Amino acid sequence: MFNIIKSLFVLIALCTLSSCYHRELLYSFDTSYGGVISGSSYYYLANAREFQMPKGISTFPDGGMSRDVRYLFGLFKTDTLTNSTVLVTRIGKVVGWPSRYSTRLDKNSSYIGIGIINVTQVDSINGIYLYNLKNNKFQRYSKESGLPAFTQNGLLMAYCIKNKLVISDYSSKNTLFSYLLNFVPEFVTWKSDNEIYLFLSNPFRVKILNISTGVTTDTRLKFIKNFDQEIDINQINRKIKDPSKESKAILDNNF
Repeated sequence: MFNIIKSLFVLIALCTLSSCYHRELLYSFDTSYGGVISGSSYYYLANAREFQMPKGISTFPDGGMSRDVRYLFGLFKTDTLTNSTVLVTRIGKVVGWPSRYSTRLDKNSSYIGIGIINVTQVDSINGIYLYNLKNNKFQRYSKESGLPAFTQNGLLMAYCIKNKLVISDYSSKNTLFSYLLNFVPEFVTWKSDNEIYLFLSNPFRVKILNISTGVTTDTRLKFIKNFDQEIDINQINRKIKDPSKESKAILDNNF
């Protein structure tokens, strides 16, 4: 019995020392489901990975899990004229990207607003972020889980934290209005400076809120997929020539 236990410990130790993973390094570049356009560039979120596939005992019981060697999650931009991709800024670490996350990017003439929500569990990366297109500064605006939307004039930002709609002056971080709703919107967009569309699911429908009165009314509008982002994942991926090569180049340039 002692010999069996000893053998198991040896096996575990060997696996820890990478003998249970193939030596070959593989690469992936997984983008968010949407993004925005500024100038000639697409901006979006992505996770670049360098990983090894399991072998032997590490493939049990369901094929096993790959092991990350290097990874980098952040905001990226791809020049649509040259199809060249660069990292704009790192953000943090994601687990289960992109299927476990809801994200939304919106922009005005000065900023890109980014919302990241892990829909399966509490996640330290959840929050709202702002990227300044003028000076390239990146900041975490809030740790609250929300998907931001800018007004058409670009002065205000709206987002929902569960059933609370928040409207803020993002430049001063002052909350101007806050409404408790009787439902939980999936996301919001602006109709005008005084009206906000509220997109709901289960069932899919769209309401509108008048900021001055706080009254919500039903509309006949159809629910917009992909959180009404400017570009979708297919448009992004068409500009990325070779995801594996792109991922390796990005990791090599940033490690």
